[in-house]
Amino acid sequence: MAMIEGLAQFIQHPASMDRKVRELCIRSILDTMGAMVLGSRTPVVNRALKLMPLSGRATVAGVGQGFGARDAAFLNGVSGHELELDDTSSSNLGHPTVAVLPTLLALGEEQDCSGADLLQAFAVATEVECKLGRVCARALHERGWHASSVTGVVGAAAGAAYLLGLNREQIENCLGLAASMASGVRENFGTDAKSVHIGKAAADGVLAALLAREGYTASHTALDGKEGYLYEYTGQRFAPLPGEWYRGLGQPYDIASPGFAIKQYPSCSSTHRAVDAFVDLDRAHHLQAEDIAEIRVELSAAALRELVTPDPKTGDEAKFSVGFQIALYLTGRDNMPANYAPAIIFRPEIQHIIGVTRLYHAERYDGLPVDMGVGPAFVSVTLRDGREYHTERIYPVGHLTDPISDRALEEKFLRCTAPVLGEARGQDLYRMLRDLECTSVAALMRQTLPI
Repeated sequence: MAMIEGLAQFIQHPASMDRKVRELCIRSILDTMGAMVLGSRTPVVNRALKLMPLSGRATVAGVGQGFGARDAAFLNGVSGHELELDDTSSSNLGHPTVAVLPTLLALGEEQDCSGADLLQAFAVATEVECKLGRVCARALHERGWHASSVTGVVGAAAGAAYLLGLNREQIENCLGLAASMASGVRENFGTDAKSVHIGKAAADGVLAALLAREGYTASHTALDGKEGYLYEYTGQRFAPLPGEWYRGLGQPYDIASPGFAIKQYPSCSSTHRAVDAFVDLDRAHHLQAEDIAEIRVELSAAALRELVTPDPKTGDEAKFSVGFQIALYLTGRDNMPANYAPAIIFRPEIQHIIGVTRLYHAERYDGLPVDMGVGPAFVSVTLRDGREYHTERIYPVGHLTDPISDRALEEKFLRCTAPVLGEARGQDLYRMLRDLECTSVAALMRQTLPI
């Protein structure tokens, strides 16, 4: 069986979702919607808005209505990812929700879908992108692709195909079209282009599904054929996959095992384990910035490939600096986007911590099972008086093994939405998302707009 055929079968007849899967889907949708609303006020979104005509019925969260579905998906994808507040997945070594949710919101609004439809489409979309990621994300990562967008566009197309009710042939063509739309190079990390990767993946998910509905064709071996997606993007041959792989779709859903991680900090996920490990050490030993001689951070090759700007000069670069994240914590500053600015980065106390934080390659963390993502972080702190402390973080706070509470998730959501919507409207949006299956996508999107 070709991969596209197996995926299409799942998309038409997805596995049932139990209560745990539904709750996890709602948490991820809710979390990313908060990031989307706050991200709508960023300069990168404001610049993109100048290029997007009002030509449809879709909503850009925090901005307004009347956009075409593709443009709304693009803008919501950019805004949802721009501040690095969106969740992550070890299976696709990237961001599962933000690459697909904007597609589903745009089409769901245009198609007048229910919240229940959205929830099922989201489960389908993330399952396809993450199970595909389990096959190829590591190889994509090694070759310098942004795995979030390369697997994300296929997931977005899958969710769109489900929402539109495409038939089997149309679904297969939709996935084949999406295979030719994948893109995003990691060399662009630390710049505006990283968020464009996600916006493009979401917009192309819309386009692939609409083209397929209109009768556009694509190869049914576009994913795993001789010159298909898997080989061309990874340089490796994965086909044929065993039948167990296809039967494993939704059994269990990837969002439940190994699960997604909801972020505490607006920074690259490869910084999080290291920062959490440092926090663990501080809570045990009450560290003071002026006493620290060195912070040694040992990471896998995969994590180090993402941390491209350890000595940041801009807010975008600071998202990829472990030293900057630790410096915010040590100096008592809020780790939220407002502090990702040169005025903070170049303060002497911040520069001191950045300067004593050093990253090292730990070969023991390479090649671990895919469930572990980029692998653990081992952090050692050496004080000026010679004392040393060290610890290891296997998973970050926010992972299913160490989840953030519902209260903490609500607080994060309101901190993201209140500056744009106001406290009361943000709370109403939160309640609507918590009760997602009892609303419509159109009503949900109206609630994302300031009065």
